[in-house]
Order: sequence, then structure tokens, then C-alpha cells
Amino acid sequence: MEDEKKPLEEVPTEEKEELKTEDVEPQPEETPVEKTEEPIVPKKTKEEVAQKIKKQIAKNKEKFEGKSRIMEYLKTEHKWENYLFLVVSIITLLLGVLMLTDALIVKENFPLIGKYPDVFAWILVVVAGIGTIYALYPFFKPAIPEFKKITWLTWPKFLGNATRVLLFLVIFTLLFLLYDAFITQILARIFS
Repeated sequence: MEDEKKPLEEVPTEEKEELKTEDVEPQPEETPVEKTEEPIVPKKTKEEVAQKIKKQIAKNKEKFEGKSRIMEYLKTEHKWENYLFLVVSIITLLLGVLMLTDALIVKENFPLIGKYPDVFAWILVVVAGIGTIYALYPFFKPAIPEFKKITWLTWPKFLGNATRVLLFLVIFTLLFLLYDAFITQILARIFS
């Protein structure tokens, strides 16, 4: 007991540890803090989980069967009538161009068209061009807002870049012409 009353500095280290453990008084238990009620989140039922898994499996199957998001987008956003209209417009445009180039000749006794085949061909080309633009518009409509976000070069920067590109093209064209002339002279001397 006398050891216990000695200051800790005088007590050997083994006894210090014993004294520390003996002198420690038990702490009073903390009073439980009132917990705020957390919102009760309903657990997913087995049926919901099974349905979710089935949906994921179906999506994976679609990917492997060749169905892509592009096709899904085309089916939902664009009507089949647009595709049909596009095909008809292109065929009409081709017919008009064939008539203008005299690859397709209309006989003079053909009603309405026979006397003025060029006028009719131009009407076909204009109507088919408008139809093609109208049929393709839904494909490009989503891109219009994106074009508005583009910041274009200022005129001086554009001219500087264009000049550099043209200069680069001229230098490489001359370089390839010189190589060609040099190689042709060498080949001519070898094979003559």
C-alpha cells in the first residue's frame, strides 16, 4: 500500500501500469441521446427485384440481338412516312436529273410532258429537292441548338489559319512534284 501512495515517478514501470489500471474509476454510463426518427424506406419486395432483373436481362438481350439505341431512336422519333417520303424524293430527283441530261428521253407525243420535257424535269428536280430537305429535317433538327453553342473564329484568326493551310498545301504539292520529277528521271535512266 505504501507503493500506491508513492508518486508515480518513483514507482517502477511495471507497478505504474498496475496502479494506472487500479486507480481508474469506472466512468458513468452515458445517457442515450434521443435519436431523431429517420424516414422509413420500404424495402424492395422480391417481386420488384425480380422485375428489375428481368428488365435488365431484356435490355442486354436487345443489345445482343442487334437492336441498338440508334434504331430505337429512329423508331420512336421518326415516323416511317419520313423514310418513305425520302426514298420517293430521291427517286424523283434522279428521274429529273436523268431527263435533264437526256439519259431519259420523253417522246413528244406523251401528254403534257412531251412538248416541254425540260420544264417538267426542272419541276421534278425542284419538288424533289424540297421534299428531300423536308424529309431530312427531323434528323438534323436536334443538332440546330448545338450549332448555336459553337463559338466561331474571328475573321483575322480565320484568315491566318486559312493562309497557313494553303501555304502548307502549296509547299507539299511542290515537294511531291519535285520528288516525282526526280524519281521519273532516275527510272528513265535505269530502264533506258
